[in-house]
Amino acid sequence: MTRLLAIAFLVVLAFMLFRYRTNEKVQKGVVITVVSAFLIYTATLVVSELIR
Repeated sequence: MTRLLAIAFLVVLAFMLFRYRTNEKVQKGVVITVVSAFLIYTATLVVSELIR
């Protein structure tokens, strides 16, 4: 369920960024934030699975 919500959020975010032609700096910042959040999420999953 969390994955579906995350995918829906990313699709809506991408649509909003390109629909309203936001500033390039804002687009770059959002992309960096989303990618870093994904990396942190992945690292958390790996660590939690290794602890089990």
